[in-house]
Amino acid sequence: MKIMFICTGNICRSAMAHWLLKKKLEEKNVKNVEVYSSGIYAVQGDTSTYEAIEVMEEYGVDLKKHRATNIR
Repeated sequence: MKIMFICTGNICRSAMAHWLLKKKLEEKNVKNVEVYSSGIYAVQGDTSTYEAIEVMEEYGVDLKKHRATNIR
């Protein structure tokens, strides 16, 4: 199964959902699900916002490694 989260820039909402779900699936040892995220106007390679990184740290997710991907 493949799941893709999509938002505008792929630096906040979709990125946060992507990495949080990925973490939860790993914790549950689920291996048959691939998780992706993308943005409809994303600038390829952009990093997540400072605010998104800070929020995700509270959930034990390191969003610093995320790079935006444009869906087009």
